[in-house]
Amino acid sequence: MVMTEDMMLSTLLHLPLLDVTNGLQLVPCGAASWTVSPDQKVHTFRLRPDVTFSNGRPVTAADYLYSLERVLSPATAAPMASFLSGLKGVAPFAEGLTGHVAGITAKGPLELVLELDTGDPMFGYRVAMPLAAAVPREEVERTGRPFAIHPVGDGPYRIKSWKRGVHLRLEPNPHHRGPAPRLLDGIDLMIGGDDALHLMMFERGELDIANIMVVGIPVPSFRRISADPRWKAQIESVRLLGTAFLSLNTEVPPLDHVLVRRAINHAIDRRRRMRIDLGYSRHAEGAIPSGMPAADPGLKGYDHDPARARELLRQSGLPLPLRTTLWYQTGEEMKVAAEGFQWDLKQVGIEAELREVSSAQLWSASTTRGQVPITFAGWTCGIPDPVDILGMTLDGSSIGHPAHNNQAFYHNPAVNRLLHEAAVEIDLPRRHRLYREAERMIVADAPWVFLGHYNQYGLRQPWIRGRLMEPLAPYRFDRLSIAR
Repeated sequence: MVMTEDMMLSTLLHLPLLDVTNGLQLVPCGAASWTVSPDQKVHTFRLRPDVTFSNGRPVTAADYLYSLERVLSPATAAPMASFLSGLKGVAPFAEGLTGHVAGITAKGPLELVLELDTGDPMFGYRVAMPLAAAVPREEVERTGRPFAIHPVGDGPYRIKSWKRGVHLRLEPNPHHRGPAPRLLDGIDLMIGGDDALHLMMFERGELDIANIMVVGIPVPSFRRISADPRWKAQIESVRLLGTAFLSLNTEVPPLDHVLVRRAINHAIDRRRRMRIDLGYSRHAEGAIPSGMPAADPGLKGYDHDPARARELLRQSGLPLPLRTTLWYQTGEEMKVAAEGFQWDLKQVGIEAELREVSSAQLWSASTTRGQVPITFAGWTCGIPDPVDILGMTLDGSSIGHPAHNNQAFYHNPAVNRLLHEAAVEIDLPRRHRLYREAERMIVADAPWVFLGHYNQYGLRQPWIRGRLMEPLAPYRFDRLSIAR
């Protein structure tokens, strides 16, 4: 099977404890079964007895214990470690006060017990992420940092060859004993090349999947492909649980003025900039993605209303034009969108200088106080709950933490209290009410321009069988097969 990017490989190389299928359904994966205590604090996993790493060694509960502590260790600097911060004893372990995380216990070779400080009805989704995959300690210690480019996992495939920046070739893991059959003889991934090249190769039959990018089908070719009888039946789409936004740094003038932030929300033509009419995004009233169980159907956000934006700026009493800077990630699509935002703001009296930087520069600068006024960003959820988007990006109490994601430096104590109360609430209707109340306050404070909720497209050849896309994992190559 031939594809186009060296990404989204975790399900090919590793088996997390649980998996998600058919939308949002949790199912066993590395675990054969699991149970949860009534208070949602203790999660017990019975592992599959026949799972082995690609080096031939059986996987045990001790491997999961080691792997989870490796993720949580500050020395590893794992970017998703905060998703496991609810485990009992994480703080003293991270501070070096203890040698182990108290909430992780291997009870024999096949039983893993994870205990939380507080109940979490979403914890199953946390251990369905790649961070909950097992890795063999002996291989990590043997290779050190090169383990990232020579991984050993228990998934259906292993790396056969990798020429950095050119291609990646996977072959079957001969020791694989996972919950689902392996359906492909191998996978070749093409790395690099632009969208036009990928689509041309696809239409010539040289690629099985057209592109793996933010939206799946290049914008200039979307109308042609979707109207072409050869291809329109081969388009698959999914409504992702994610939100695109402009993060407005609430600590940096003039964005520290709520009327200015509301004016910016009214100034941006979200329908046009996010290509909502083409279906690349859905309209966003707030931060919580539509399709998430807690989404508020009654929430009303900001319409595109330049006259209202100009009136709010007049009410702010600040002299026009206002001046600011909008940072965005390198890439043609990002540049086009940023120039559109710049135009919209100019129409209401805001001059925005554009600054194009690499993704690493953008992330580092936008999470450092006082550096970036406006960031073009987005958040895609791995958990179908607002704890993953509101709790991760708009909780003011996280500011100052080395791994914080609050690019707006938004701090509202009332919102923080609601987010903290909701995060530990195990009654789902009440949990959702708390998050909805917090979101309404967030929308009123306007720390973001709520641009849209992502849709994802996939274009594959007619010989490809199986469901390619899921709301929490847009590409699931491990579930595909080829019609012989």
